[in-house]
Parts: sequence; C-alpha cells; structure tokens
Amino acid sequence: MNAARHFVVVKAPVDRVYEQWSRLEDLPKFVTLLREVRRIDDTHFSYTWHPDGSGQKGLFHIILQIPGRRIAWRTMSNGFMSGVVSFEPCSQEETEVTLKIRSIFDPPSLSHRVEEYLGNFKRLVENGDTIG
Repeated sequence: MNAARHFVVVKAPVDRVYEQWSRLEDLPKFVTLLREVRRIDDTHFSYTWHPDGSGQKGLFHIILQIPGRRIAWRTMSNGFMSGVVSFEPCSQEETEVTLKIRSIFDPPSLSHRVEEYLGNFKRLVENGDTIG
C-alpha cells in the first residue's frame, strides 16, 4: 500500500472550505480523474473515473465525518483507495487543508495527483475556477 500527504492553505474561512469539499457530488470539479459522483445515501456514493483513459465505475463509503474538521472515506471496489481530508483554521480568513491518501497506485503518481487535486481545490474555493 502506498501513501501520499500534502497540504495547502486556502484563503477562505474554515466553514466555507469544509462546505465546498463536503459537496461530494462536486469532487469532479477538482479531482481530474473523476467524471461523476452520485449520492446513494448519506454515506455511500457511486463514481465514474478514468484512470487510464477508459471509464470505470466504483463505490466509496464515508467512514468518518466531523463537520468543519474532517472527512474520511474508502473505496468499496477495484483500485483500493482510502483517504482523509482535514481542515484546520489558520485565521478567520485562511484554512489549512491536508489530504492523505492510501492507494495501490504508484507513489510518484499518487503524490503528484494529491498535490494537483489540492491546487485545483484551492483555485475552486478562492476563484471559482474548475478543471476541464
């Protein structure tokens, strides 16, 4: 199992930053490999992703959610991955977002992707920019 961890400081209050990330159906706005996320119930979601150019479907489960502080999940299908994102207020107007991912994917690619997703997320929250 491989792991990657990165953080970014987002120029927005922690409540706004957490709210944006917790809209899980919006993950494709900053996670480049995801194409669609759909809510099944309060803790289960289906997703479509393109890890190698071909569309694949999967399920993930929210295993922990602490409002304003942390969200943890794991996939329930192929390409095992688990992760946790945490939100720490730096000030009234800045929030540190830390993303940790464990995956079967190779470390250089995983580390690069985690860093890329956080950069995309920062741009989305601060400027309203989305990928694609």
